[in-house]
Order: sequence, then C-alpha cells, then structure tokens
Amino acid sequence: MDICFAIMMDILQKVDGSRKCSGIYYILTGKKTSQSLSDSQWFKIDHYYASLKGLTLDDFNSIIDELYTDELIKLKEDNVFVLTKKGATFLEEISGTYSFIEKLNGLKYASIEQRCWQIITLFVQSLSNSLYNNFDFSPVIREREAAEKVRILFPRTEQQRKHVASLLYNELNAVLQECDSECAEIFVKKLSGYNRVGHTFEQSAREWGLSRVETVLRFRSVLHVIFKSIREQPEMYHVLNSLIGDFIVVPALTKSAMQTYHLLKKEKDLQEIMKIRNLKLSTMEDHLVEIAREIPEFSIQPYVSDEDKERVILFYNKTKKNKLRPIKEAFPHLTYLQLRLVLAKEGGKHAVGSST
Repeated sequence: MDICFAIMMDILQKVDGSRKCSGIYYILTGKKTSQSLSDSQWFKIDHYYASLKGLTLDDFNSIIDELYTDELIKLKEDNVFVLTKKGATFLEEISGTYSFIEKLNGLKYASIEQRCWQIITLFVQSLSNSLYNNFDFSPVIREREAAEKVRILFPRTEQQRKHVASLLYNELNAVLQECDSECAEIFVKKLSGYNRVGHTFEQSAREWGLSRVETVLRFRSVLHVIFKSIREQPEMYHVLNSLIGDFIVVPALTKSAMQTYHLLKKEKDLQEIMKIRNLKLSTMEDHLVEIAREIPEFSIQPYVSDEDKERVILFYNKTKKNKLRPIKEAFPHLTYLQLRLVLAKEGGKHAVGSST
C-alpha cells in the first residue's frame, strides 16, 4: 500500500470521527491555523503535520474515495470518515512497515527543514572539497542566507577543517545510528562532497524501489532526528548546533500569534492587544492557547488557578477524553479558554482548538 493511504488511515483511526476531512487535509498539508496546530497535538498526530505538504485537494479526495471503495473506511456523517473493522485490521498488519514516521515531528520542524538542510549540505560540500584543496567547485546551494552562514562559520585553517570534519562525522554518525538504515542511506547519498553530487529524491526512490513521497519522508525523518538531538543535547552536537541551532529554538507559533506574544511580553493586557491588533476575542484566545503550548516560560496562572489546573489534568489523565465538551461538563465553572490553556500547558501535548 502507498504510504499516503497508510498515513490517512492512521490519522482517521486516531481522530476517530472527531474531525471533518477538511481539518485532516489542513494537518497533512501543514496549514498553520490554531485548529490544525492544536489538533495535531490533541490527537497525537504531530508527526503527520505537513507530512504531505504538496498534496492537492483532488489527490486527497482520491485517497479518501479509494479507501472508501475498498471498504477500509466508512462514512460516519457528512465529510467525516472512520475506519471499518477491515481497515483497522489492515492497518494493524502494516503497522511496522512505516515505523520511521514516528521520528517525524512536522509540527515543530516542518517550517525550518529547508533552511537547515541548505546550511548542512552546503557546509558538508564545502568542507569536503576543502580537505582535498579544491576551492573551485559549484556549490549545491546558492541561497544567500545559507551561504553567509557557512561563510561565517567555516574553519579557516587546514588543521581546523580536519578537526571540524572529524567532529561533524561523529555527530552525524551518532544521529544516523538512531535511524532506519534506508532513511540513513537516503540522507547520506543526498549529501554532496568532493567529486560527488548528491542524489535527487527520484534517484533514491528508484534505487530503493520506493515512491517519491516515501523517499522524501524518510529523508525528512533523519533531519528531524538531527533537530531533536540538538534540542535535547546541544553540547553533544557542537558543529551541528553551531550551524542550525538558532532555527531549532524558535517556537512553532503562527506569525500572528508571535505578534501577540511580543505584545504580551511588553505587559499589554488582552483588551489592549485586541484593540491594537484589531482581533476578535476568539482569535485572541487561539493565540493564548498557541503561546501556552509552545512557550515553556509562559505562565497561565493569570487565567486559571493552580488548583483548577491540577484537577483538570487529573480528570484528563483518568478519562483520556478527546473532546472538550465532556471536560467542560465536569468543570462547569471553568471556561473553554481555561480548559484549553490547561491542556495546552500540560507538556504541550493536549491542546485543542475549539469546544468540539
């Protein structure tokens, strides 16, 4: 089965009829709305966020139609599908086929992939050629920001270049040990070096007998392992961290929520921000949930008491309710915003975008 179908089925199983197809399409293609960002974490499908960036709506509908025709999914209500027993059984049978997907975290890293890869591959190519005293080569990346970053960080002496090359080799090797062997080889062969041009995705797809989509996802999974490794142990990845660490620490906020966050840091209250930015209350609340989820130092104490926070977390952990309404019924004195903030702050794992 094509990986696109497997991804779709897994998402439908996890969402379990709680979201319409349009919401799933936004998650798959990486549309940065408060709803899609929150749903990705609420249903624990953040690894699928932006996994199929270029998927057209027609292709998305074709996948749904084919799964429906094959009786792997069924219609629950208008534009809402769930897995059939046949679909659930089939999904379980292929569960180990695409285990590398668990390494992805599109929600955190999809927006920085291209910039980070450009810097890594240009640095590797430049370093490789310099070790063979070849300074007259055609760079694989000509993007100005990447070229400037590499120029600033590039070691000046031969001794320094050899030292950095050794460190970088060990760092990449450590990362690749955590990855599926096919993913690792696809990543390595995409790198360019001395007398070596990196493979295209099409070349790797033919070599491994994979679809282009799966090849790209395998490559991206390695990038995400690199990002995660740097984020968790920057001191262990000195070279990689110096190259791309600045991108990784940036929170995954929408542009609009970032503007709201900057105003909050200037001690503007909610009413002031709404007036300054001409925001509706619902939009302002969505921004607060995003910020609570993504910014560890952002406190929700001004909006909900510690006692209520602990009670909601305890209730969620006991019931694992995937909708806000049952939680609201259990805590009628709390607003939906307060509930969303608590769940967003709880490790950034359970944020939701609406009361549905």
